[in-house]
Amino acid sequence: MTNKKDNEFLYLIKLIASLFVITIHAPFPGFFGDGFGSISRFAVPFFFAVSGRFLFSGSDVLRKGDVPGIRSHMAKKLLKLLKVTAIVYFIHTLFSLTVNMLQGMSIGEWFSMKYNAYEAFIFFLFNSGRFIYDGSYVFDHMWYLFAMIYVYVLIMIFAPLMKRFKTVVMALLLGLLFFGQWLRIYYPIRPFDISIHTPFMLRNWLLFGMPFVLLGVVMGQYLDDHGHKSLGKEPANNAGGFGKPGIIMVAAGMVMSVIEDRIFGSQEIFIGSVVIVIGILLLSEIRPSCGKFLWKLGKMGASNIYFYHVLLIAVLDLLSQNGIIPGYTMWQKPLIVMALSLIIFAIIPFVIKKGYLDEQTAVS
Repeated sequence: MTNKKDNEFLYLIKLIASLFVITIHAPFPGFFGDGFGSISRFAVPFFFAVSGRFLFSGSDVLRKGDVPGIRSHMAKKLLKLLKVTAIVYFIHTLFSLTVNMLQGMSIGEWFSMKYNAYEAFIFFLFNSGRFIYDGSYVFDHMWYLFAMIYVYVLIMIFAPLMKRFKTVVMALLLGLLFFGQWLRIYYPIRPFDISIHTPFMLRNWLLFGMPFVLLGVVMGQYLDDHGHKSLGKEPANNAGGFGKPGIIMVAAGMVMSVIEDRIFGSQEIFIGSVVIVIGILLLSEIRPSCGKFLWKLGKMGASNIYFYHVLLIAVLDLLSQNGIIPGYTMWQKPLIVMALSLIIFAIIPFVIKKGYLDEQTAVS
């Protein structure tokens, strides 16, 4: 059976995906930037799917339909996730409070700006809003963590249905996600008096988190079953014919994403994004050689790059706007953020091996 800890390829792809997430928030400009940005849309679904891929790996509770076992298993995962989320949220909230106070806002004003009835509605329904981001840093990437919490809780609640209906629910929710994107293009609506074009209307725990985690669960069960048929062989042999389809799907998904972007414009996700994710999961079964260094950077820092790169963007913008550091172009910005993220969250921890900066593998 595939062991997450031994899968160097996935650690490397997680590192690459975390850098692609940076380009969503600090995009490259122009024609190249549009194409690169369309491909980058695979990154967040990939993080959800790879979490699902190993959610039940090494355990037979889902295969047996063991409801108490599923709930106990998920409770342990949820506890780890809550700890990680609390740390990440505390750091971002402290940053928000500090920046806003330095700009003249009182603690009371800051609190009422972030934590009011409307923002609570947006947060609890869509995992977004000022509960998790505001003017101090303008990207609500932390919705990912809260969406994962919702998904874990829902799996616990609906554990009796997981064995039989996970594939149906996954397909239904993916269909709703792409139907929502069709509405954005051809028939915009305003549910809850909020425009369907608002990012969190589609990019939330229900239409994004749940289907891609379930995609990972479904593929994980299939891939593990395939491995059981070839017990005793090397991982590459266990993978059978996954290599060529995986390469084809990744390449085709990238081309599809660029074409979809040209035809329909920028979207939260493309059909090509889904194809890329499936291709990566297939490729991960053959465990191609990843050298001795880069995959370790992914293991050490991919999650922290994802969690904290927006703070780097915010700090750089503040320093530049106040003339403390030289200005930078749109071409330079993503490269600077990537370089600093790799140094701070991957290379330095790899060198000094401090536990605080180790990758928080509970959620990825």
